[in-house]
Order: sequence, then C-alpha cells, then structure tokens
Amino acid sequence: MDLNSILSEAVIKKPQSKRASSNFTMDINKLRRMGLNENVYGMAPGVLKVYEEEAKHGNLYGDFGGGPLKQALAEFYGGGLTPDNFDCGAGSSAMIEKLGGTFLNPGDEVLMCPTFAAFIDMATIRMAVPVIVPLKEDKGYDLDALAEAVTPKTKMIIVTNPNNPTGQCLKEKELLAFIEKIPKNVVIAFDEAYLEYSDDPEVKSMYPLIKKMPDRPIVVQKTFSKYYGMAGVRIGYAMAAEEIIAKMRTVPGSSLNRPGMYAAIQALKEQEYYKEACAKIIAGRTYIQDELTKLGVTVYPSHTNFILFDAHRDYTKVREMLIERGILINNPMLNRVSVSTKEDNEYFIECMKEILEILPVIE
Repeated sequence: MDLNSILSEAVIKKPQSKRASSNFTMDINKLRRMGLNENVYGMAPGVLKVYEEEAKHGNLYGDFGGGPLKQALAEFYGGGLTPDNFDCGAGSSAMIEKLGGTFLNPGDEVLMCPTFAAFIDMATIRMAVPVIVPLKEDKGYDLDALAEAVTPKTKMIIVTNPNNPTGQCLKEKELLAFIEKIPKNVVIAFDEAYLEYSDDPEVKSMYPLIKKMPDRPIVVQKTFSKYYGMAGVRIGYAMAAEEIIAKMRTVPGSSLNRPGMYAAIQALKEQEYYKEACAKIIAGRTYIQDELTKLGVTVYPSHTNFILFDAHRDYTKVREMLIERGILINNPMLNRVSVSTKEDNEYFIECMKEILEILPVIE
C-alpha cells in the first residue's frame, strides 16, 4: 500500500506527538502513577454516585450540546456569563482541537513558550506554524519575549497558567499588562487546567476579561480532569464571547458522555470536598519540594499538583531507576513528579535518596 498517496498532507508532515500519554510502552497500572498529574483523591463521593447512577442509562444519548452543564457553569461563574459563553467537549485535549479548528489556517503562527504538547499538535495538524519562545531562566513564561515575537502572521498566542510541565504561574497584573501589548486581531488562549492548585492570591482566572474586554478574542480553557479528579471521564470546556463560542460549537468534538456531564454538574456543588483534597495535595507538594531541596536537587516552585526538578543526574536514568522501584514519573523536560498520597510521596523521596547516591553528578 502506498500510504502517503492516501494520507492528508497535514498527517504526513506532522511530527510525532510529544505528549506523555502517547509515548508509554509499559503497563503503567502496575506502577505508582506519579507521572500523569492525576488527582490521586479522585471524585467526591456524591459525584461518583451521580456518575454510577447515570451509567445505568448509558444506552441513551445524552444532551449532545451539553446544555445542562453549560447552564451549571454559567451559574457557577456568574459575572454576567450565560450558557452561550461556554462550549464543552471530551476533555481539555478535545477543546484544544476545537480551538485550532475554529481559528487556524495553514501558515498561521501560534506563539507559545514550551508548554503542553497538545498545542503543538493542534497547530501542526492544521499546517499552522508553532513558534516556541524560550522560557525564562527560572522556567517561567517570558511574556515580554512573547509580545516581541508577534508578527503579521501571528493568529494565536497560548498562555498556560500555571504552566505544564514547569508548574510556574503568572500573576494577574502581569497578564493584564501583556494583553495590552498584543494586537486586537490576535487570539489569546488561556489554558487554566491547573489554576485551582495555586495558593497565590494574585494568580487569578482570566475569565472576567470575556466581559471586561469584549473587543478582544480571549478564550479561557478549563477542565474537570485535574482539580475535580475526573481525568478518565473526559470533560473540558471553553469560555469566550458568545460570537466566538457560536463558531467553536460548529467544530466537531462537542459531544459529552452522559454520566460524565451529570457528574461534572455535581462536582461544581462539592467544593468542600475538593478544597480538602487540594489542601492535601498542596501539603504533599510542599513536602516533596522541601525534601528534594534538602537532597541538593534543583526544584522549580510549583503552583500545580506536580513538580519539575533537576537532580543534576541523567534524567532518563533517574526515571528508569524510579520505574525499577515501581514509580512512574515523566520527562517532559528534566524530571517531573506528580503529587500523590502521603505514602507514595514518602516512598518517592526514599527512592530518590538511593538513586542520587548511585548516579554520578552531571556538572
């Protein structure tokens, strides 16, 4: 078969995805899962009950447009937002694809700092051009460099806050100053998958700008995968001006699974449970950061449920040796470990003590 004669040019030219989930070659269920940034505490009991009850009706189609969830989201956020300000899809990855399908043409430039690889996939599958602006020395987003990189071909700028895989965050005042530097015909997409894990009061969602800056194409993307512990359920959503959402809804990918949609609605009502789970994760994050620092590891302060670190050893060998000891971490750049239970966190530190004694330091 002459495969290239039947494939689209975009698929032929698209580089291999760098997403972690695309590159696992082992049965990760046999390991302590500290590499995928999952919420180890899972769904609230009330959410799980709704999910299980709705699963009994899995033979019935749900609301294809996600109407009940959009209404619940509008009520949850307030601020003048209505259901027409929301679009929903099967997880944040689906919403990222809808973002690309709504705005990108071949040759358009998409600016970003090193971030979630799904955004590169989103651009390249549409034959747009991802323009990667280096991070600052502290692994933070370089907003000044992003603004300077804008050209007449720039169609979209991706700002992931907090950033994945670095964990660094951007404060509200920094983002507001950045927006003022960007032409009004450039889409600014904020990915806030991990925002709820930040305990910095100056780190805020950009969704109020949808109403405050109606002349700017601002899209805020969120997910139920992380904070709400629903990664396997696949529920994500976008927030934007009504006219933008109306166009996003024309791009395939809006359908939600019925149990997931109603579970997500219930999750919005279970804030006390999720606040308690978040507090445990922040405590675990602090513990891992402090213990790694004591071991001489360079730790990049995180506002998420994961930690990027430089052990000053071969990072692929660090990961391999952790896998040998039953722990899965990831290598998006350097090493990254997801916060887990107290037992897992402590075991991870014990393993790191052993590995640091074995592996030679890289100067």
